Amino acid sequence: MKVSTKEFLAALEVFANRKLNFPREVGELIELGASKPEVFQDIIFHAKFVTNSYRVMTRIGFDAEGYDKLSAEFKESLEKVSTLIKTLVKESADEIKTRFTGQFFRLDQESLSMLMRLLADLALVKNWMVDGKKLPT
Repeated sequence: MKVSTKEFLAALEVFANRKLNFPREVGELIELGASKPEVFQDIIFHAKFVTNSYRVMTRIGFDAEGYDKLSAEFKESLEKVSTLIKTLVKESADEIKTRFTGQFFRLDQESLSMLMRLLADLALVKNWMVDGKKLPT
């Protein structure tokens, strides 16, 4: 990983006032996204939508008005962000592809939980950019 990416990740943790769940993977996605910035921008947009939607759905409960619509949008966005991450990762080194597939894209609860934590980290990147700050180059 580039030094500028490592420095960015450290600054992002200070900005967010918390440790990242998956700093290595966030750094890898940032570096992979440098060649496909539009894909990376879509990833962080959907990551923020998914994490915020999940927070709202948890708060209001499944029997609340609008829950079904929000749940459907959440599912659609989660599928989209998963596909976008796979798009970036498919052109990476075999080790990265294997790790991402094994951690985030298995069809089980543990993998979904890890994906949600990764998306929470990526949402911080979106917040960073909304604040007018730049990604590492």
